[in-house]
Amino acid sequence: MLSAMLFSMMSFASVVTFDADADQGNAGTDSKNVAAYQITKDGVTIEVSSGILGTYDNEMHYRIYKNQTLKITSTVGNITKVEFTCTANGDEKYGPGCFTASTGEYGHDGAAVGTWTGDAETVTFTASANQVRATQVVVTIDGEGGGENPGGDNPGGELTEEVTISDLAYAMAFYVEEEGAAYWEIQLFNLDATGENIDFPLAIVAVEAKSKTALNGTYDMIMAVYGTGEDAEGYIEGVYMSENAAGTLTIKNVDNDGTYSFVGTFVGEDGKTYTLNTESFMMWVEDVATGEAITLNENPGDNPGDNPGDDPVTPPADGVVTFDADVDQGNAIIYTDGAQGTEFTVTKNGITMTVSSGLIGTYNSEVQYRIYKGSTLALTSTVGNIVAVEFTCAANDDAKYGPGCFSVDGGNYTYSGPVGTWTGDAASVVFTASTAQVRTSQIVVTLASATGVEDVTTIEIPVKVMQNGQLMIIRGENVYNVLGAQVK
Repeated sequence: MLSAMLFSMMSFASVVTFDADADQGNAGTDSKNVAAYQITKDGVTIEVSSGILGTYDNEMHYRIYKNQTLKITSTVGNITKVEFTCTANGDEKYGPGCFTASTGEYGHDGAAVGTWTGDAETVTFTASANQVRATQVVVTIDGEGGGENPGGDNPGGELTEEVTISDLAYAMAFYVEEEGAAYWEIQLFNLDATGENIDFPLAIVAVEAKSKTALNGTYDMIMAVYGTGEDAEGYIEGVYMSENAAGTLTIKNVDNDGTYSFVGTFVGEDGKTYTLNTESFMMWVEDVATGEAITLNENPGDNPGDNPGDDPVTPPADGVVTFDADVDQGNAIIYTDGAQGTEFTVTKNGITMTVSSGLIGTYNSEVQYRIYKGSTLALTSTVGNIVAVEFTCAANDDAKYGPGCFSVDGGNYTYSGPVGTWTGDAASVVFTASTAQVRTSQIVVTLASATGVEDVTTIEIPVKVMQNGQLMIIRGENVYNVLGAQVK
């Protein structure tokens, strides 16, 4: 964008302050939940390779465990100074003296403050001597690349830390399949007073398609835009996702009437964080290639007959239904705190999976179905008897979390390594986590009508290009804008 290019030639000093009690990003708040996390603010990202944002003596801290790193990266100008305020002094455990820096000059005042100076886009601090706990990280940017107004869209020079995109009522999802690639393009918007035209602002995102008939799951964004208007040629005006920053989108089915919720975050080219934090979208979907509406695999509840007008539930042609923990979430609540437990139900292709007490949570950076010790996982089919079930677990054999922790009445159940296999012939089968908790990332259910499984093909997402400051999609010899309109 021209204004952004002009500002890139100027220099503004700016300061970005991360406070542990306010700036939490995607970090956890459970002191037992150890993982990598990152926080992005005003175009600056801090990322911990292994640590936590948790409670210690009733105070919030950024924790970087011994031998782990805290990396600070800027997309809005070089970093010239970083100042840490820690919970201990000097070289003491948790103090600033436990850090070493990858570049520049680093030292501490003997008290709780550590200071780094240099000139770099990225600087990495390693907790070499001991764990470090900091309550505040202050990053000074030289401003090359934007400074106080990186996007050029704030004439007054004031930079908003985060933009929350909410109060939108409708969503359109377009399934696109081309050149061996498949992705969903999702438009979130309101209608104007006439009820016929899109009322700006709107949000548009694209994610790699995991399925043509289901949208539940958490996705990495391919692209995102917060559109604030449309120019005379039909281009969307607004802020696009930065090429240097990742974004995520979580989609959940709310009911069986086309209502979904969307939660996502991406960093714009202007360095701001744009957050989708919305509920209860009415959505319809379409196949771009055919122009036909797509019926998604909704969650019909305990009794599909309670929803007049719904098409009868039919099993897939191959008779195999696969539940993937990162996609098929139904009404399950996603927790990252292992102390939380709840019953949840997921229905797919006429098969319902119910866990009496468990969760979908993060463990070693993986999403899993968890069935707590003494709890059950029940699989019930309304589209034919179940003849086989295969679990892929987080541990081997009868170790904790492994398939050997399951017991089942009826049929034949065996396990080898992380895989547990049940065979039988029943409309419903119940597995009990008898000896320990079970964690499984995938459950494959085979029906009596199974005829075989088709090969799974790995796809690549087509490259998007920028033309005249706008994100364009190339399909064959044709060029389209993000609304699907062909650009001549």
